Amino acid sequence: MPLFRYSAYDKSGVETSGVIDADDAAGARQAVKLSGLAPFEIELAGEQQGLHFSRGFSLSEQARLSRQLGALLKGGVPLTRALAGLEVQEAWQSRRQIIVQIREGVEKGRDISTVIGDIGAIFSPTMLAVIRVGETTGRLDFAFAQMASHLDREMEHRRRLLAAIAYPAVTAVISVGVLAFLMVYLVPTIARMFADVQGELPWITQILIASSNFFSEYWLYISISLLVLVVSAHFALKLAAMRRNFELLELGIPIWGRFSQGMKMESWARNTGMMVECGVTLLESVRILRDNSSSLLQHDALTSVEKSLERGTSFSEALGSSNFFPVFLLQMIEAGEASGELPAMLKAVASDLEADNRVLTELFLNVLEPLLIVIMGGVVGAIMVGVLLPIYEMNRFL
Repeated sequence: MPLFRYSAYDKSGVETSGVIDADDAAGARQAVKLSGLAPFEIELAGEQQGLHFSRGFSLSEQARLSRQLGALLKGGVPLTRALAGLEVQEAWQSRRQIIVQIREGVEKGRDISTVIGDIGAIFSPTMLAVIRVGETTGRLDFAFAQMASHLDREMEHRRRLLAAIAYPAVTAVISVGVLAFLMVYLVPTIARMFADVQGELPWITQILIASSNFFSEYWLYISISLLVLVVSAHFALKLAAMRRNFELLELGIPIWGRFSQGMKMESWARNTGMMVECGVTLLESVRILRDNSSSLLQHDALTSVEKSLERGTSFSEALGSSNFFPVFLLQMIEAGEASGELPAMLKAVASDLEADNRVLTELFLNVLEPLLIVIMGGVVGAIMVGVLLPIYEMNRFL
């Protein structure tokens, strides 16, 4: 049903507003009247706030929603009252329309997982599976609490990845800007100064001037070529074979390859442990994570694991047969299966990988920072030598 936003007067003449679902505007007006209000304006809510439906919840919003619902449900508050309480919070005003839709769907007897799945703008399939199992087992409060904790960890996971990528990306952009200024503005100015100089310029200055002339003359073609290269790479990586080769190449990069693989394994272990602890079966967990994996290598590995599990193979053996997961992870999972503590062991694996990834992040940044400084300093130094060397030689002979 579409949502309609209404403005009305209550019995005391005070203006009020809200959101209600109905088949059409006339039905919405009638529903508002039945609630004891006198409506004077009815409009389709989606026309004004459709943006909130098209943009999914951020991780922080997902974590906050899960944390608040988990706490309220654990305190004995019914689900519909908990959702009604969220509607009036200032922090949820931009998302109020969606929360109203969820509450009204639950009030009509629908499962909250089904309502959220139909909206499709809140939780991932992994989270929906946890909610669904929480409803089935009557542990919805526990499911939301586990999701909140998991999403907090996921935000930390993304912050580490951003920290590893942001510094070199910003440094590269600044370096390109500085080099472009030197080559397009400074070097041509110096070249005009040397135009009337008798004798041969130093070889480094000749190379510098020739490079500057080349970039100044063909900058448009160079820009178009780079753009074509980026677009071609973008579409090439959509091809399965090229994507797999790129992922294999990425894994071979010193430090970064280990860091990238560790991040994937940490996310997988934490997601699997959280789902299994909340009651999702191993087979379903593997299928959900496979279908939502951004890595083709991991997708292929989890497909192999799924087939092995369907044949009755143990989880650790199924993972080992895929030749994708590290040995220590297999050993920990095997111990977890033997002791009956698989969810706890998966979380322990994720914590170990998290600590390892922190060390690798620091190592990566500690190595990359001086390396970029040396490269940038070398290039700028070469340019300055090429500019100052002829001036020095001219002054020497004066």
